[in-house]
Amino acid sequence: MTEEQREAVENLHEALRIFNDAVGAAVYRGLHVELQIVEMRMSEGPTPVPQVSASAQL
Repeated sequence: MTEEQREAVENLHEALRIFNDAVGAAVYRGLHVELQIVEMRMSEGPTPVPQVSASAQL
């Protein structure tokens, strides 16, 4: 694994920790959180690229 890839893994880990904390806080405050995996297609590079779509409602 290259240094660039290691850094990407660390960044992803930290981003997901923050995201999960935010989802937990929203649910704790009474919101209904819906998450969905969607695919983004790109003209260049790896495709499809997985993305997370999130919505929150009372």
